[in-house]
Formats: sequence, structure tokens, C-alpha cells
Amino acid sequence: MENLTNVVAASLPRGMRIAGINIAHTSGSTYWLLYQQPDWLTLRLATHVHWLNGVQQLQVIWPDMPDVTGLKPVLTQALVSPAAHQAVFAFTPTDIAIANMLLWAASRKLVFMLRLTPAMASAYKHRQFDLYQDLEPLPLFLGDRNNSNDLLLPVADRRLQHHLIQFYSRNLLFTQFSGHHLIKLLPTAQWLQTMLAIVPLTRAWPITVATTFGTQVLEVFHQARLQHR
Repeated sequence: MENLTNVVAASLPRGMRIAGINIAHTSGSTYWLLYQQPDWLTLRLATHVHWLNGVQQLQVIWPDMPDVTGLKPVLTQALVSPAAHQAVFAFTPTDIAIANMLLWAASRKLVFMLRLTPAMASAYKHRQFDLYQDLEPLPLFLGDRNNSNDLLLPVADRRLQHHLIQFYSRNLLFTQFSGHHLIKLLPTAQWLQTMLAIVPLTRAWPITVATTFGTQVLEVFHQARLQHR
């Protein structure tokens, strides 16, 4: 991993730095949070393509991993490519509020979940899906991270769900599959904490969430705490 980190660092454009690293231990893929003021970029470096189409990440496929000989010029070119410019994103006040909300929920063992259709649940390891066409329309719930049978509350807020899908596409949320065809959208906590330490302070997240999306998700949080805490 040290060799790979050195190669990625040496490939970055001037002014860009590595702000976070996330390793998918089951697949060997690595995800890199890159920062070049004021923008952010997720780099996915893997031996195979992502199981989802439409993610907002710069994807570099390197089949010879862990041998990184010759990787640097490939990365250097990719990081200044049109694909890299398209994958760059800003961290808006709404994003800041959602990030704080996700971390607050995680500290109380609450997590957002999507319910896959039976057909998707049986096929996700064998075919690609489209992030927005296949995942965004799925039912959204707030549940107990450790026991979805104990708590699973519907969240009927399509605008909020769209923003959560955007977070997921940038690897600010990562998946964990569980029974009952559920995908847990777990926050990439170290990344979010790093980003929140850099961006300007904003007003309390419940106020931004309420004014942007309405109070429904706050009511679901309140219901979860009354029912389960």
C-alpha cells in the first residue's frame, strides 16, 4: 500500500493532495479522496470496473495490481483528463448539513438503507446496474445498523434521497449488503470528518435540512429515537 500511495501522490497535479484513502478489502479496490481548493475528486483505482454505472468518480483500471510499475504516467494523464474535470465536485452548504446528519445518525447506530428488488438482490454480483435508473427509485428507510428487524422506518423524501445517492456516487457513503434485500448506506466517516474540518462552518444541520427538504426526515429521526432508544 505504501508503494501505491507514493505513486498516486507523485501523479497528482500541482496543488492537489490526498485527503483520504478507503480500501475495499473484499475486492482490493482503492478509493482516494483528492482535494484541490476548493474542489474535491474521488479516484477509484481497481483491477475491474465498478458494479454501478453513473458514479461520480474518476475510474482508473489497472489489471496488474499490486504491481504498480508503469502506473504513474497512466494516473498523471487520467487526473488531467476531461473525465477528471467532469468528476470534480464542490461541497455545498446542503452537503455539509447532510454530512453532519449522517455522522450524527451513525453515532446513534442509525443508518439509511435502500431495499433492493428480489431480482436486483439476486443479480447484483453478476451484472452492472445504473446508479440513478436502478438505485435511486428504490424505497429508502432509516434503520438500526445492527438489526434492521428491530427498526426500519420509511423515509419518503425523494429530494433527500437524490442527495444521498450523490454522496454514494462519490464514495462518501459505502455499501454493506444485509438480509431482506437491504443495502446499508454507511457514511465514509473519516472522509466526511476530513471534509468538514476544511469547509467553512455553517448553521446547525437540522435547520438546513428542514429549510431545504422539510421536516419529514427529522420527524423520522425523532420517531426512531422514541421507538428504539
